[in-house]
Amino acid sequence: MDDRLPEPVLASVLGRSDGVVVTCRSEPIGGSSGAVTGSVTRLSGVARCGGEEVPFTVVRKEVRPLRSGRHAPYAGDPRHWAYRRREPLAYASGLLPTGPGLAAPRCHGVVGDVLYLADVAGSGPELPGRAARRLGAWQAGATLPDVPWLAGHQLAQRLAAGEWTPVDADPRVARLWQRQDELLAELARLPVVLTHGDFSAANLVAQSGTGGGTTVALDWATLGAAPVGADLAALALTTFVDPVEDYLAGAGGRFARADVELGYRATLALTGAGRVHWMLSRGMRLPDGYEDFILSRAP
Repeated sequence: MDDRLPEPVLASVLGRSDGVVVTCRSEPIGGSSGAVTGSVTRLSGVARCGGEEVPFTVVRKEVRPLRSGRHAPYAGDPRHWAYRRREPLAYASGLLPTGPGLAAPRCHGVVGDVLYLADVAGSGPELPGRAARRLGAWQAGATLPDVPWLAGHQLAQRLAAGEWTPVDADPRVARLWQRQDELLAELARLPVVLTHGDFSAANLVAQSGTGGGTTVALDWATLGAAPVGADLAALALTTFVDPVEDYLAGAGGRFARADVELGYRATLALTGAGRVHWMLSRGMRLPDGYEDFILSRAP
C-alpha cells in the first residue's frame, strides 16, 4: 500500500497548495467493512507550509473487486450492490448529501480505486430518531439520477443469491424467508428513492454543532435505488428502535405513511431473517431479542 499523499489531496486537506509532507504515519482503522473494501487507514502527520508546520489527518480507503462468495459472479455488474467502483464514482458525482443535517464525509480526492476522506471525529453514537429524521429530509428532496452505476434493489439481489439451509432458528423466522416472493412483490409497487443501502448504527457518526449538529453517514458503496422505507430496516435492526415516526417528520409529508411502513417492515422482515440465518450458520450467537424484534415488526 502506498501511504504517500498525492499533491492535490494534500492541498485539499491543508486548504493551501504550498504544503510539503514532513512526516506521515499510517494507522489501520478496524471494525466491520464493506464487501469491496480492501483497506481503511488513517494517515496523519505534519506538513511544512512556508515556514510553518501544520498537522494533518486523512482517511485512505481502498476498494477492491469481490472475488469470492455467492455474489462474486455478479459483482462486475454496475447495478449490483457489490460493484467495487460505486463509492469512488459516488463521491465524484456530487450526489451525496452535504448537509445541513445529513452529510457524507468530505472527499479530498479519488485516485483510481483509492478514496481520501475527511477523518470524521464524532461526539458519540448518533441518536436513531435524529438520524431517521435527517434521512427522511434528504430522501424527500433527492431525485434518482440517471447514472449506470447506481445499485439496484439490494435486498432482491441478496435474496436471489441465497438459500435457507437448516439452522436452529425460530420456525416463524424461517417462514418469513419463505414469504420472499410475496413481500418482494409488495415492495415492487412502492415509490423508489435514492438510498444509502446500509444505514446502520455503525455507519452513523454524530457531529456536534449548531442546530443539533450533523449526522455523518459513512460507507456509500451501496448507494442505490430502493423502495421508500427500506433504509430504515438497517437502522432498526442495529438499534432496536422503530424509526418510522421520525422519518415521516423529516420527510415533511413527501411520502405516504402506508408506503413507508410497508417498505420498512417488509425489508426488515426479509433482511432480519437473512441475518438470522447468516449468523446461526456460522455458529454466532444472536443478539438478545433479535428474533422477537423481527417477528413483532413483520407485515
